[in-house]
Amino acid sequence: MWLGALFTSTAANFGRLLIVGLLPNAILVAYVWVLLMIGAFTNTAPLVFPEALSNISFKTDAGGLLVFVLSVITLTVVIQPFQIRLVRMLEGYWHGRLGVFPSRLATGVHTWRRARLRRAANSSVPNVNDVELARMPIAAQVRVQRRARRIEARSERAETKLMSYPPGTEPVLPTMLGNTLRRNERVAGERYAMDTLRTWPRLYPLLSKKVADEFDSDSDGVDASANLAVTFLVMAALGFVAFANDGWMRLVPAALLLLAVAAYRAAIAAAGGQGLAMSVAYDLHRFDLIEGLHLGLPSTTKNEAERNRQLSHFFMVSDDTPDPPSAADELNLSYVHPRRD
Repeated sequence: MWLGALFTSTAANFGRLLIVGLLPNAILVAYVWVLLMIGAFTNTAPLVFPEALSNISFKTDAGGLLVFVLSVITLTVVIQPFQIRLVRMLEGYWHGRLGVFPSRLATGVHTWRRARLRRAANSSVPNVNDVELARMPIAAQVRVQRRARRIEARSERAETKLMSYPPGTEPVLPTMLGNTLRRNERVAGERYAMDTLRTWPRLYPLLSKKVADEFDSDSDGVDASANLAVTFLVMAALGFVAFANDGWMRLVPAALLLLAVAAYRAAIAAAGGQGLAMSVAYDLHRFDLIEGLHLGLPSTTKNEAERNRQLSHFFMVSDDTPDPPSAADELNLSYVHPRRD
């Protein structure tokens, strides 16, 4: 499937394949090649970095370039299923026996952190009127005002951080990336009583080009940054093995770990942008979905919410039930067909 997409994709799709799949693996292949050229895995004596690099010839011919390109494409095709699984792990989907305890521990930490942030966000500033404040000594006035500013600043920071967690009583995931993406899936359509998970695949084809491009750009950013985070983690692991006895050279895998953290944080930021794009899509195009289903536009927000709940429930049972019920049995709606010239 991926290889077919490589040869049949448009320029935009190829750009996505380049930044999401080919670029991270090209970095990995080049890194492994440099490690092999300097003998990092075979040398028992400590490596001297400048001298080791001087033994590498960076000149290559067309044949060498072809080998490099084919290596990158082959590696991308072979490891893509595993790469997807690793990215899912970054999102917090830790399945299997080994993942049960770490998942529960990390989920518990995030549940506690969300509760603490909510308390901080709801903190009230001490109510001291001007008369009482004027009666206080100058030093006491300064303390009261500073405390009020600290509480306000802490409340604002807490509200910002809460934007990366699922709303209400929705369960959290073990990682911040997973929590940010889950928030996207629980907020965008729910504001209008639409189940985002069920309605988004039906809404996306109806989006305007600007909104769709913004969502696609943020989605590519999430995938590319997550793949880079995984790539840098693999490179760091290889580096710790290759430079186990090389003293200062251990700074290389340490730097790669920092790059992995930076890429992971970039994925979280891109996921936040993706959520905003999804909310904008529902704000501007939810009625396009209603018209696409040949239903009449609602006259009030209450009527809209009631019908959206019906549609969301129907989509849910249709998508998740082996023998889905018919629309006639589940829905009691009247069609409004557009006129055809």
